[in-house]
Amino acid sequence: MLRAIKRSCARLPDFTIPPTRTPPRGSLRAGWGALILFTLVLVYASLNPFIGWRAPEAFTLLSWPKYWSVFDIVLNVLAYIPFGALLAWQHGRHAPIAGGTLFRSALFAIAIGLLMSVALELTQLMLPGRVCSLFDVLANALGSAMGALAVVMAPGRAALAQVARWRHRHFAFGARAEWGILLLGLWLFAQLNPAIPFFQAGYLSYDILTAEKPHPYDPLFLLPQALGVALNVCGFAMFVAVILHPAKRKLINALLILALGFVAKVSAAALMLKAPLLVDWISPATLIGLAFGVVMFSLAVRLPYRWRVFAATLLVFAGGLMAKITSIYGALDETLRLFNWPYGHLLNFTSLTRWAHEVWPLLACLFLAIVFLRHRDIP
Repeated sequence: MLRAIKRSCARLPDFTIPPTRTPPRGSLRAGWGALILFTLVLVYASLNPFIGWRAPEAFTLLSWPKYWSVFDIVLNVLAYIPFGALLAWQHGRHAPIAGGTLFRSALFAIAIGLLMSVALELTQLMLPGRVCSLFDVLANALGSAMGALAVVMAPGRAALAQVARWRHRHFAFGARAEWGILLLGLWLFAQLNPAIPFFQAGYLSYDILTAEKPHPYDPLFLLPQALGVALNVCGFAMFVAVILHPAKRKLINALLILALGFVAKVSAAALMLKAPLLVDWISPATLIGLAFGVVMFSLAVRLPYRWRVFAATLLVFAGGLMAKITSIYGALDETLRLFNWPYGHLLNFTSLTRWAHEVWPLLACLFLAIVFLRHRDIP
């Protein structure tokens, strides 16, 4: 088995970059940034809510749990597949490409994934709300192995080579695009929470927090909401235009990514929300704001590159600020009442996506400000 894997690792060249280019130093840093971000996600999901710390009463890691479910095992496997893949990918990028080197990268990723899982499970012994389970360790190790082997074996490397070619056709080459793509992935992840409306046009728990829901066409309610959505849509589209390939049509590609986020939101709402709330986040303010945001973007995208970056920074900041002013936030336990999800882990999912949603405008503004300051030579 091991010999077959080694032979498979030696069949294809490097998948990380086009053969005529050298990866910039910032590109490697962005890869480590993605790995660190995903590690923090795993730590948060494993130890949330971080309260009630105590000395462990018994060592239960080596005992079989009394209760387990297929959903939990599958989720633990899936959670560690990206972790193993990122570890093997980053380890392989810093070494000459050869079958033996890639095989060692896979072993490195599997070992780190196993150690990470054991460390988190042992830490769960000190949290009364978490259960330390040998099943989780085995499932996490399996996920790390699947991710690592998918990266280093020939079929997976061929698929990643196609992804790399697609990335270089559609996005700019360089460190700024790598970090921008990472932020774009974080934005798409936040859209999977259907309790946060698309570009924050209000909040679905409004009827829970107040006795009377305002009329959707009330100008005092409609206009601020529509303005906030328009600023957010235009700011996000300008952010996408900054990281797209110079030869690509900015308007069409930005609209396609907006449509992808919209589809993700609709799909998550259909899957997870209670039936009466499936379309509550699609309000007149949402539709009007989307339309005006697209019109604003079609005009602003014609600016020269550096001024486009400057406009994107201002719009993302203004949109985030306006959303804070006009939106209504409920407590997390009130938000959970909106869901119809019987499989568990809902608290981790909603809190993680909400954190991603909250921090994204700040990270995007920081990213755009750095791009603006570092590219003074670009008109």
